[in-house]
Amino acid sequence: MKILLWSIGKDNDSYIRDGIAIFQKRLQHYVDFDIRLIPTVKQAASLSIPELKKQEGKMVLDLLQPQDYLVALDEYGKMQTTIQLADFLQQRANAGTRQVVFLIGGAFGLDTAVLERAQLKLSLSPLTFPHQLVRLIMTEQLYRAYTVLNREKYHHQ
Repeated sequence: MKILLWSIGKDNDSYIRDGIAIFQKRLQHYVDFDIRLIPTVKQAASLSIPELKKQEGKMVLDLLQPQDYLVALDEYGKMQTTIQLADFLQQRANAGTRQVVFLIGGAFGLDTAVLERAQLKLSLSPLTFPHQLVRLIMTEQLYRAYTVLNREKYHHQ
């Protein structure tokens, strides 16, 4: 199974990039993992919020393959523990899922069409985080979930 972390936005802060690189390297020991930044829409500031979300959504939907299992990170999504995330990943692997895409939306969230396409809507917290930090958190949590699945000592219960 391949895990993809897609994010709409920019990659500005080196300290976050460095943190992601650490967990991305560790994660590669367990699963084929990649991060893809989807650039923001050109002239985004001139668009209304609904139009911006619609254009971002179209870009995402055009990139997805029909068989991709889409997990949309959304403030109204289901909250899970790390153990539940690990169980989810194991279930997807057992089901023969070839590719799971975790998607972080743009500054105003995800378009309705993308949320409807998602098989799972996941919330990390009721708090609001910068999108770059969410990339780091998700990369670390995926690594943590795989250490749980492999019964390693990284995660403490």
